Amino acid sequence: MAKKKILIVDDDPELGEEMAELLEAEGYSAERTSGGQGARDLLRGGSYDVFLLDFKMGDMTGLELLKEVRKADPDAAVFLVSGKPGLEALLEKENLAGAVSGIIEKPFAPDLLLEKLSALKAAGL
Repeated sequence: MAKKKILIVDDDPELGEEMAELLEAEGYSAERTSGGQGARDLLRGGSYDVFLLDFKMGDMTGLELLKEVRKADPDAAVFLVSGKPGLEALLEKENLAGAVSGIIEKPFAPDLLLEKLSALKAAGL
């Protein structure tokens, strides 16, 4: 079975690297980039099973990138990673609540990320 490909988009290089190392140690294929433009470039060049999108980046928001990801790949799992409270209400307001697989609140324990991905596997995604 092919490794699940995960794209990590986070402007915090340390967190992005930590997530990539954790995921690769668990058997996933992880790529990372620090912003929306890098994610756009990677989206044009390949496909991913799961996206981990930081909500607040320098060049665009996670919601803006979420819309682009959904246009490119409506079936991929997308998690917003954020320290921003009230993100659920913002997703509702923007009519994007159904566009995400979940929200991972910063700071988070590594086990939480792995639990979310295990739930996807169990659901056959």
